[in-house]
Amino acid sequence: MGAQQLCFGIYEIDEEKTKEAVERYLLLAREYKVTEYIPHELKVTPLYEPRYHGHTNAVESQVEKVAILNVDEQERRRKHVERVEKAVSRLGARQQKLIRMRYLDDDNVLDVDVATALGYSTRHYRRIKSIAIYRLAAALGLVVLKED
Repeated sequence: MGAQQLCFGIYEIDEEKTKEAVERYLLLAREYKVTEYIPHELKVTPLYEPRYHGHTNAVESQVEKVAILNVDEQERRRKHVERVEKAVSRLGARQQKLIRMRYLDDDNVLDVDVATALGYSTRHYRRIKSIAIYRLAAALGLVVLKED
């Protein structure tokens, strides 16, 4: 990457940590796409009477907690995948194809396999991938700055 792309105003980007953050985010999206969320279940039979705790009169129900947890987790996963898809869709065609092949379409794909499948030299592949990673970092808010 050229010096102009590695500088964010007066701040310098930590290239390695930024790349790691984006790759983790992409791989997590892949996991969410291929795995089904198994909802939490109650471990004991709930008591269906309200239990008031303390002077706040707040009601706490184990059923409510589990239901909220299950809905929130499914929504969080869906939003994660949606953010990744939206960010990737804004890349150029070659960058999109590379990112999808490397991170989103299949498990345990190596850079060399993708480069070969796309007909790119190793150097050309790395250049396209690097640009795509930094664009995704900016789009997803995953840019990591160097600490002084």
